[in-house]
Amino acid sequence: MNNWRGAACLTFALGSTFLATGAQATNGYFLPGFGLRSQGMGGVGVAIGGDSLSQAANPANLVGMGMRGDFGVTLFNPVRHAKVYDRDQGDGVGDFGFSGDEESDDELFPMPEMGFSMPIDSRWTVGFAMVGAGGMNTTYRKNLFASKLNSINNIINSPFIGLGAGASAKVDSDLGVDLMQVLLPLSVAFKVNEEHAVGASLVLAAQRFRAYGLKNFYNFSQPILVTAFGTPISSDPATLTHNQFDWSFGAGVKLGWQGDFFDDRLTLGATYASRTYMTKFKLYKGLFAEQGDFDIPSNWGIGLTLRPTKDWTLAFDINRINYSEVASVHNLGPDQYPSLSGIQTSTARCTPTDCDGLTNYNALTGADGGMGFGWKSITVYKWGLSHDVNDQWTVRTGYNYSKSPIADDQLTFNILAPATTEQHYSAGFTYRSKESPMEITGTYMYAAAREQSSCGNNIVDCVAIGMHQNFLGLSFSWVLDPPSRHN
Repeated sequence: MNNWRGAACLTFALGSTFLATGAQATNGYFLPGFGLRSQGMGGVGVAIGGDSLSQAANPANLVGMGMRGDFGVTLFNPVRHAKVYDRDQGDGVGDFGFSGDEESDDELFPMPEMGFSMPIDSRWTVGFAMVGAGGMNTTYRKNLFASKLNSINNIINSPFIGLGAGASAKVDSDLGVDLMQVLLPLSVAFKVNEEHAVGASLVLAAQRFRAYGLKNFYNFSQPILVTAFGTPISSDPATLTHNQFDWSFGAGVKLGWQGDFFDDRLTLGATYASRTYMTKFKLYKGLFAEQGDFDIPSNWGIGLTLRPTKDWTLAFDINRINYSEVASVHNLGPDQYPSLSGIQTSTARCTPTDCDGLTNYNALTGADGGMGFGWKSITVYKWGLSHDVNDQWTVRTGYNYSKSPIADDQLTFNILAPATTEQHYSAGFTYRSKESPMEITGTYMYAAAREQSSCGNNIVDCVAIGMHQNFLGLSFSWVLDPPSRHN
């Protein structure tokens, strides 16, 4: 029991570093899997466990897990770049002069993980974990949304806006966002009989966010530019950009089932996670649709695991992430709003209750139907293979694929979140000590480079965004009660 308490204290200490880390995940902004064992097999976890982190994939994984504690850290290296340019300065598109070709700074993020499981009796097991759900992060040292057109700069520099002469050179030299999401599943699992297990989790969630570098969009929502161009951007400009970190909290539920067949050679699994309803980002209610709402979307998965021999395991999962149910993520960006595609000459003004014909207040950022990132729901396919070399060593490999959630006509806002990667390759190992209850697991995952580009995007003309990623993680486990079920 002293070992258990020591592991718990150390894990909680490590978990506190979640509050200081940010990342950008790979299946959209979701992590490819929960726990380094899972990620070493492409992120599978619906019909296979292995450690207490796997309860985040399927709470039924806890059955037979035994008493154990796991904690680890992954160094995440996302390499992101974006380019903005005009095909023809006189073509009427991209006339605001946004341009640049930049790679994002801050390319190394530590991501801790931890979890526990504890059997209550022969049928009931409880556990909890702390895992990264996902996130988005970009830091461009040159602002790709800084206009070079003198005609616009002269208006932006007007004392009427209160920035003063020459202010455009000083406003938001950097551009970026920082979103971090953390999940804390509190789980219980029940062994129905020798073949079937079910589980449920109350999933607590926390997220923090900030945005900076969007001052030009703020300026376009000011009265002088609305008068000149008829193109307000935000329903609440004061909460559009450049505020401090804001926090959001919420909860959801996750349910899971597993069944063993053919003398445990086949395991099937299914999970469903509800939408996680979060409090709103009040400091960014002029940026995210529905006055700062940024819920975590629901998702579901099915999986199967085959064990043709006692030493080989093959697993396959299908997961669906319903980005389309979260307005701030799914709503279309500026490309779908022609009133923003060029300089307007109308002197009409738009207010929350009275808009002219050039624009729709409901499409302004922060409004109920406000512009978003234009993401689609995606389906994720995961394959994993493991081999027990002997009683001490297990090796793994895996593959993970999902289409980019970003449509080619939605690249403008996705400069801030270039989640373009689709293919992920992984390998890993676990070493079990004979002299102590300790296990060591290591994993490497590579998300292959991929770029999306198109011209004719609104506000800007041509946009190219892309990314590749490296994961390198190491975790330590204390197995205080050996598992009674294959995991």
